[in-house]
Amino acid sequence: MHKDKQNANFVIMEWQTKVAAEFTVERFSYRTRFLFAGSCFSAEISARMRALEFLVAPDPFGVLFNPASICQALERMETRKLFQPGDVVAFPADGYGTYAHHSSFSGPDPLSFLESANRALTSASEFFSTADVIIITFGTAWVFTLEGQVVANCHKMPAEYFKRTMLNPMQIADAFSPFLERYPRKQWIFTVSPIRHLADGAHGNQVSKASLLLAITELQQRFPAVSYFPSYEILLDELRDYRFYAPDRCHPSQETIDYIWFRFLDAFFDDKSIEIAGKMERLVKSLAHKPRFPGSEEHAKFVLNIKKQQDEMLKAIGILRK
Repeated sequence: MHKDKQNANFVIMEWQTKVAAEFTVERFSYRTRFLFAGSCFSAEISARMRALEFLVAPDPFGVLFNPASICQALERMETRKLFQPGDVVAFPADGYGTYAHHSSFSGPDPLSFLESANRALTSASEFFSTADVIIITFGTAWVFTLEGQVVANCHKMPAEYFKRTMLNPMQIADAFSPFLERYPRKQWIFTVSPIRHLADGAHGNQVSKASLLLAITELQQRFPAVSYFPSYEILLDELRDYRFYAPDRCHPSQETIDYIWFRFLDAFFDDKSIEIAGKMERLVKSLAHKPRFPGSEEHAKFVLNIKKQQDEMLKAIGILRK
């Protein structure tokens, strides 16, 4: 049989379900001012964007997993309500901090923690008022409360101190609605962390994620400024294989994080910014490379050349912001 006829009825198989990401009407650029809050996706993407010289607010709280704690953080940034000495707690395993912060913010003594926390909060508050885009990542609908107050992190304190409940979709949507009503000109992007909380069991994790997804859908129906980025669906539906996970089988691998980052850029940024970000990322990786002979003349020339290219890219970014 002729080769062309033999292949005439062959069907090319698609081995992935490609997840579509909605596009914003106005593309973001190096002029856009971003504020991130929430779970690991926000922390990962915001760190990348800072390294690539995007305008990103400082992080005043660290990773926040539940919607109620994220709301409390936004309220602090909006009102510039600083932390007081009475808010600081001595955590036996985590140093000095507050129940509003991630343990990465803890300090060795109350004064240094308070100064650092309020300095970061002041900077983020100043940025919040002028931010064009607020990007929120929900991690879990489960919340822990201590004496009726939601905590962002238990800091390894005894479990019997806390009460654990799950937020339903309407509770989450109602909590965020006032912010969207007060700031209709800001673009709000919500996403759900693809990291599974298997301590809740496979079913419990899915119920929690479902509550988060339904809350975001409700916010989209209420407010035209709300967009959704499907990081959760990209990992669980499009990639759908343990080879895309880290060894713990819960967190995504570095390769997967890179892929989701590129999908994020493609969904929301203009072509010129994507081009510059790609060049900046290659330069950042080149500088991070560990040389065999760091004291050599050849390496010194290499570093000088990379920094010269970086300076040229920074000038290009400065022109875009005018």
